[in-house]
Amino acid sequence: MKNKNDLWNIANKPSTKTKLEILKKVFDVWLTIWNKQYWVADEWYVVDLFAGRGKYNDGSYGSPLIFLESIALKQNKLKKELKIKLFFVEENNNTFEYLTEYTSEFLKNNPEIKSKIDIRFFNNDCNQIIDKIITEINNTNKHPLFVLIDPTGLQIKKTTIQKIVNLKNPKDIILNFILEGLVRTSGVAKKAHRENKISMKEIKTIETLKEFIGDDVNVIDKSYMEILENYCSVFTTKNLKVVAYDIPYPDRQDILYYLLFASRKLSVTNIVKDIYAKQKEKTFGPTLFGGKDFYANQILNIEQNVSKIKRKTLLYQTKVEYGDWTINHIIGCKHGCKFPCYAMMMAKRFGWIKDDNEWLNPCIVENALELLDKEIPKYKNKIDFVHLSFMSDPFMYDFKKNDLIPEIKELTLKIIEKLNREGIKVTTLTKGFYPNDILNNRYLLKTNEYGITLVSLNENFKKQFEPYSAPYEKRIESLKRLAEKGLSTWVSMEPYPTPELDVHSANIEDILKHISFVKKIIFGKLNYRRLTGNNATSQWKNNDDFYKMAVEKLIKFCEKNKIKFHIKEGTPLSNRSTVNIFK
Repeated sequence: MKNKNDLWNIANKPSTKTKLEILKKVFDVWLTIWNKQYWVADEWYVVDLFAGRGKYNDGSYGSPLIFLESIALKQNKLKKELKIKLFFVEENNNTFEYLTEYTSEFLKNNPEIKSKIDIRFFNNDCNQIIDKIITEINNTNKHPLFVLIDPTGLQIKKTTIQKIVNLKNPKDIILNFILEGLVRTSGVAKKAHRENKISMKEIKTIETLKEFIGDDVNVIDKSYMEILENYCSVFTTKNLKVVAYDIPYPDRQDILYYLLFASRKLSVTNIVKDIYAKQKEKTFGPTLFGGKDFYANQILNIEQNVSKIKRKTLLYQTKVEYGDWTINHIIGCKHGCKFPCYAMMMAKRFGWIKDDNEWLNPCIVENALELLDKEIPKYKNKIDFVHLSFMSDPFMYDFKKNDLIPEIKELTLKIIEKLNREGIKVTTLTKGFYPNDILNNRYLLKTNEYGITLVSLNENFKKQFEPYSAPYEKRIESLKRLAEKGLSTWVSMEPYPTPELDVHSANIEDILKHISFVKKIIFGKLNYRRLTGNNATSQWKNNDDFYKMAVEKLIKFCEKNKIKFHIKEGTPLSNRSTVNIFK
């Protein structure tokens, strides 16, 4: 069995040496930058959630003493009234004793630093003590915060990181993302799922994985780079930029862990990126391709997928045929539909976007939740339900990453939860897919209704008219998963194409048999005048016979399967009596 003391033998751990060298350089930069800011308060914070012993067997400093040494070396240059509060957290009792001993020894040898610091020690699990630490931090944008999260495995919970990220303080965070631990635990989870039997040990392993990565453990089916980028949404949804230093195993090329640095300021992440590049050049030597610049181009940057705007209002009563109230918390859409998109045309008309390219780069309303806090009490008694969304997609798909856009998903879920807590039902419609978060959120109402748009199963049609939306199978599968858990599901078959656009459209029953599990279907014809301007051919103008045939098949199918339906106005056999299908 491996001796636990080996953890503190740094001689054979080049990766640990690299990590500590980077930490020292980054923290020195942090002290220097904030010391030049005249507007910040005179109380700063340093949080080390896995502090360790503070010193290795050969006398090399661990993170706690690196922090103290850096402050000691700069103390004469630091602001006169500055006080830096340090929070050292270590769960292991024996390691904690070393930590307090080595820290006391350092302070004894550097008594002049005592006027600049205030140390709090916690012999506890950081996930359990984080709330207490936060109460001791002035939660304002004038109190800088530096956080180091350096576990040896997956001991940090994602909810703990979220609590830190949600603070108003200007934050600079270093997280040791242990890829090796993720590979090991996700392997156990996949094996348990494959064999359909789980031991108590495997249950605990899967629970650890869920606590680390979040409830949607299905992400482990993606590549590890995609998992990393998905995980970083915990930072990017709060507008933090991330750069990642990949540290390989000492004896092979596989990645052991990524040292993530997150900061709101791009200028700071660029400085850290430069530190990373210099460290790589020091470790691996210069190259024929440009030395440090070559390595800088290899550093992984992870930023938010969407921009942010602020609005003055959010909730409004829609005039859409089957709608009631709605929220458009997103402007723009990555799906690139070519029907053309009515929402995009309206966004151009109102000056929200300039062109198609701007529409393909969506932005979210960053003050959406604050607006709801004001508007829900005002309109609550008038609302039957709120629809998300007529002007964009609440679960927008990023075709390049084969996943939902995390910032949009997170905001949508928070909006649904906020409305549901007030007893307000929500309907949703997407060309993306539904995340497992919906199944795992106990605050969401069972009366919510979740829908997908599905007008074809033809891949050629999709490439031409919905090029960047989620695959048909992925949409159907996610909706069926919700239905199997007892949630209400529906499908919008609008705008439904004629055979001129989709050769398979006459066989509407091919689509219907894939969605026989839903509770409701809305059907509408495609407006060819919008598609072609005023030059619609006579062949396309005279399509009532086709739509009448399609609607008759749909009605027969719905009646047989006890599915409610609404045929939109302007489509043959439409009926106003079903317009309130969601009320």
